[in-house]
Amino acid sequence: MNKIIMSMSVIASGLLGYTAKQDGTKVEQSLENVQYIKSWVLEDLNSGAMDSIYAEYYLNILNETEDLLIK
Repeated sequence: MNKIIMSMSVIASGLLGYTAKQDGTKVEQSLENVQYIKSWVLEDLNSGAMDSIYAEYYLNILNETEDLLIK
């Protein structure tokens, strides 16, 4: 769960600077990072390393982040 919290912090802080580059490269990289983290959450949930309440919370936030990046 620690790697998820750290990863979400990195994504959140990195999103602030991503608007400066117009070619979309960093947005694509951000989307890939969000998708990786979502897969980690699902792996942790399925293995029992994460409670379903936390997993649902993280997945909701990651889905919202993904939607913001796509817009």
